[in-house]
Amino acid sequence: MSSAPNRTARTEALIAVGLFLAALALFASTLAPATLFGDPSEYQFVPAILGIAHPPGYAFYTLLAKAWQVLVPLGTIAYRTNLLAAAVGAWCVTAVYLIVRDIQGREAGLRTVAPAVFAALSLAVAPDLWQHAIHSNAHIVSVGLTLIHLWLLTRWWRSGDDRWLGAFAFTLGLAATHHPITAMGVPAYGLFILAVRPAILRRWRVWLMMLGGGLLGLLPWLYYPLRFRSAPFGPAADWDSLWAHVTARGLRVNLFHFGLADQADRAVAFWSLLRLQYALPVIALMAVGAYALARRRARALLLLAGVMLGHLAFTMNTVQDVMAYLMIPFAALAVLAGAGAWALIERIAPSDRQRAIRRVLGRSSRPSDGATWPVLLTCAVLFLFPIRRAALNLKRGISLRDFTAAEAYVDAVYERFAGRREQAVLLSDWEHLTPLWTHIYAQSEPLNEEDVKLVYVNPTDAATWVANVWQHIEVGPIYLSDYRPSVRNEGFRLVPEPPFYRVVAPPVTKIVPSQLLDIWADDRVHIRGVDLPETTVRAGDPLRLTIYQSVDEPLSEIWMPYGQLGPIEARWTTDSRVLTTQWQPGEIIPEVYEIPVPFHLPPGTYPLRLGYADLINGRPALPLSNGQKTVEVATIEVLPPDRAPARRVLEGALANLDNQVALTDVRARAGWQVRGTPWHEQPLSIQPGQPLHLTLDWRVLRSPRESFTIFIHLLDGAGRPVFGHDYTPVGGAFPSYLWFPKWLPGQSFADPYRLVMPETLSPGTYQLEVGMYGMTSLRRLPVVDLSGNLAGDRVILGSVLVE
Repeated sequence: MSSAPNRTARTEALIAVGLFLAALALFASTLAPATLFGDPSEYQFVPAILGIAHPPGYAFYTLLAKAWQVLVPLGTIAYRTNLLAAAVGAWCVTAVYLIVRDIQGREAGLRTVAPAVFAALSLAVAPDLWQHAIHSNAHIVSVGLTLIHLWLLTRWWRSGDDRWLGAFAFTLGLAATHHPITAMGVPAYGLFILAVRPAILRRWRVWLMMLGGGLLGLLPWLYYPLRFRSAPFGPAADWDSLWAHVTARGLRVNLFHFGLADQADRAVAFWSLLRLQYALPVIALMAVGAYALARRRARALLLLAGVMLGHLAFTMNTVQDVMAYLMIPFAALAVLAGAGAWALIERIAPSDRQRAIRRVLGRSSRPSDGATWPVLLTCAVLFLFPIRRAALNLKRGISLRDFTAAEAYVDAVYERFAGRREQAVLLSDWEHLTPLWTHIYAQSEPLNEEDVKLVYVNPTDAATWVANVWQHIEVGPIYLSDYRPSVRNEGFRLVPEPPFYRVVAPPVTKIVPSQLLDIWADDRVHIRGVDLPETTVRAGDPLRLTIYQSVDEPLSEIWMPYGQLGPIEARWTTDSRVLTTQWQPGEIIPEVYEIPVPFHLPPGTYPLRLGYADLINGRPALPLSNGQKTVEVATIEVLPPDRAPARRVLEGALANLDNQVALTDVRARAGWQVRGTPWHEQPLSIQPGQPLHLTLDWRVLRSPRESFTIFIHLLDGAGRPVFGHDYTPVGGAFPSYLWFPKWLPGQSFADPYRLVMPETLSPGTYQLEVGMYGMTSLRRLPVVDLSGNLAGDRVILGSVLVE
C-alpha cells in the first residue's frame, strides 16, 4: 500500500512528460524556419544583442530568450528563438493537465486522467495558442507564467505546503517584470488564497516568505538600469524615458477603450473568437465544468473564473493585439472543459467511491460490471474533438514551416543594395525592418550605409512618410518597403521595383518594360509594354502584372485599362492609382494590376489580353491601334488550386472580396427595426444620435496576403462618405495578417459594430457600403462575381433613412 502513491506519482510524471514532448513535436513540426515580419523578429534579435524591446520592455523574456539562445544552439538565432515559443507552448499544454489533476484531487485511473489529457490536448490544438507557439513572441510566455501561477496555487491548495506559495510569489514577481497583463489575475489569486485559508492573514511568516519570493522575482527589473544607457533599440538615455518605456505610458494612450454600451457587441466578438478555438461540444463541457466545480470544487472555480473574467474584461475592451492576450482566458476555459469531461464521465460511469456514497444516502446506483466500457467509449468520443481540430488546422494551413516571405524580402534587400555603393535610402515600416535587423545584428550579416540606409517611419503617420522623402531626397535614390499613397499624393511617382517602390519626381521617362507592346488606345494613350513576372498561376491566386502607359497630350477624361484572362474580365477601379488626368505629357506611368483567378477556373492555358475604357464618357472598349479592342500580351497557364472553397460557399456569399474573404451575411438593427441584406426595398429608419447595430459575417477563402481594414461608410446622394468607421476586423480583435496570416481558410466569424449616427447628420436617404482595403496600400479589395469578373470594390448593403 505504501508504494501506491509512488507509482501514481511516477505515472503522473510520465504522462506530463509525454504530453510536453507530444505538444513540442506538434509545434516544432509546424515551426517558422526563420524570421517573420514585425514583432516576431524583434523578439529574436533584441535578446541576442541584449537590447530593450518595445514597451513594456519584456525584461524577463529578454533574459529567458538570451539564455535559451546560448544554451540551445540549434540552427540560426531566428530558428532557435522560434523553438523557445514551441517549448513554452508545450509547457502551457502540460500545465493545463497538471492543474486539472490537482483540481480532481489526484484520484487515479482512466476516468480522471483522461479528462485532464483531453483538456491539455484541446488547448494544444486551439488555433490561437498553436499560432503563437510556432514563432518568436513574448505573449506565449505571458500565458506560460499565468498557468504557472494557477498550477502552483492549486498545488498549494491540495498539498497544504506553504512552500508552494513562496514559489508562486517568486513567479508572480517574474511575471511583473515581463508584462503588466499578468497582473490581471492578481485579484483572483488573493481571493483564492483567502478562501482556501482565511487564517493566513495572521501567518506573518508565510507573508514574509511570499514577500521575499516576490522581491526575488523582481530581480529581472535590474536589467533596465544596467542596460538602458547603452542598450541598442531601447528608450532614450534618461530615467523618465525609461520609466515611460517600462510602464508603456505612450502605448496606453493609443488603446481604444469600449464603453458599457458596447459590451453586447464585445460579447458577440468574444463568442465568435471562442468558436474558432473550440468545437461547440467542448464549449458546452466548459459550462458543465463550471457547474460541477461550483458544486464540488467551489474554490477552484473562484480561481479559474476570476482569472478568466479579469483578463477578459480588460482584453476585450482595449484593442492592442487582442488575440495574443486572449490566450490566457482560452487556457482557463480549457481547464473548465477538463472539469466538464470529468463530471460527464462520473455521471456516465460513477466510481466505486461515488457508488458507496450513493448507497449510504439510499440512492440507486448502477452495478459496476461493465462500467469500464462506458468510460472507454466516452473517452474515445472526447478525444475525437482535439484530433479533428488538429486535422482541420493542418488542412487549413496553420503551419509556418514553409513561410518564407520575410526571408525572401531580406534576400531581395541584400541582392538589390549590398555592394552597390548607391547610398540608397530605404524608408520602411516596422514590419519590414525587424527581419533585416535580425540578420544584421543577431546573425552577423551587416549592411553598409554606403549601400543603403535603413530608415524607420511610423506606418500610421502619412505625413511622416512624406517628410522623410523630402529629408532624404538629396542623399540618394529613395525606396519604400511598400506602396504609400501619401507619397504618391505629394506628387511623386512610385515606380514598382518588386518588392520595393522607388520614389521618383515626375516626369518619369527612363524606365523600360520587360515586354514592349507599342499599342495606342484611341490614339490618345500609349501602352508601351508590360512586366509579367510569372506566366503560371494557380486558380485562386492573383495574376500580377505592371502596365507601362503614357500620353503625348494632357487627358481631361479618366481612362482605365482592363484585362481579360480567357473567359474572365477584370475591370479595375480607379481606387488608389495615378489617374490619367494627373499624367504629364511624355512621362511613363507604371501601375501594378492584379487579376484574381477564380477558384473554379478549369486548369489549362488562357490568353491574357489588355484593353482600355473611357470611364467618364461610358465607352467600355476603346479601339486600339492593332485594329481590335484588345491586344494579347501573353499565354497564361492556370494550375489547379492548392485548396478551394466549395462552390456552394461562393454561390451563397453576398460578396467575394479578391478570392480572399467572403461576406456571407449581414444583420442590421436600429431600435426595433431589423434588416437583412440587401434591404434596398425598405430603408432602415434612424435618427441622428441613435446607434445602428451592424453584424458582418465573414468566411476566409484563403490565407490573406496582407492586413485588412474594414470600412463601413454612409454615403449621401452623390456617393460621398458622410460618416463611417474604418478599423481592424472584429473591433481590432482579429487582424487578418499581422506579421503572418492569422486567418485560416475555412474560418467563419461574426464581426459586430455599434455605429452612433452623428448629431449633425442631415435628414435624407443614404446608402450603407462595406468593404476592405489594405492597411498600408489603402487599395480596396475588388469584388469578384461568380463568373470571376471584377464587380467594383464595395458592397452596398441597403438604404438608411435619417429622419
